[in-house]
Amino acid sequence: MIIFQLLLIIGVVIAALLAIRFLPGDHSLAIKRLLALLFAVAAVLSIIFPTALTALARIFGIGRGADLLLYVSIVAMLLFAVATVRAKARSDARVTDLARAMALMEARLREQQRHLDDTPTDRGETA
Repeated sequence: MIIFQLLLIIGVVIAALLAIRFLPGDHSLAIKRLLALLFAVAAVLSIIFPTALTALARIFGIGRGADLLLYVSIVAMLLFAVATVRAKARSDARVTDLARAMALMEARLREQQRHLDDTPTDRGETA
């Protein structure tokens, strides 16, 4: 049992370190890092003291700590899904804006090139 708990703790710590190190976005990076640390601490404590999780669950009117963990995990998964969908939407909007800007830039360059091709040169050509 202790080996399994140790493996779980190592997994949580690695996941938290990866989350802290590689979380994207500067907007709320401090909040994301703080939440990752709080999650890691809560996960390690619930692994070391599983009866405390059951006691906390009973405070909320839930019979077992495992059920509380399941409910919290479902909410966290939904929040993650919403955040991922929003981030993808923002990314798609940026790609659309870049594509529009490139199309306009290419159209301007073609127009300038056409204008230069239509301009007479100094070799005696006339329009």
